[in-house]
Amino acid sequence: MAAGPGLAEYKKIAGAEPPKAIHNAQEHRRWRQVLDRLMAKPEQELSAAEARYGETGAVLIEDYEKKRYRLRAATPLEVLHELMAANGLKRKDLQDVFGSEAAVSYALNGKRPLNVAQIRRLAAKFRVSVAVFV
Repeated sequence: MAAGPGLAEYKKIAGAEPPKAIHNAQEHRRWRQVLDRLMAKPEQELSAAEARYGETGAVLIEDYEKKRYRLRAATPLEVLHELMAANGLKRKDLQDVFGSEAAVSYALNGKRPLNVAQIRRLAAKFRVSVAVFV
């Protein structure tokens, strides 16, 4: 079995503080800085210890962010607006999905919910699952 990086190498990377769970914004910021520094190095220049330390930091950051920053599910209308923005589309570009300018307006203003046929056409247009709109 090949030996991994030694304790001395980890101490050199970590400084005085070994990896541990992140509990506050200051610790989160410090780990983000560590990870940013490691990611700035070309991959071929990272030592095995730096790569493993970076992986540990990424796991710690992900754990903290999942607990701290809970995202609510987007509504179908919010998803539609985001997809339109991401694809540079305007209301007129959705007439083929909704059938008329008035129907597009009603849908985008939340005055009428999306129906099954519209959801299918939107999913096909944006190449996403119909589940995105339900």
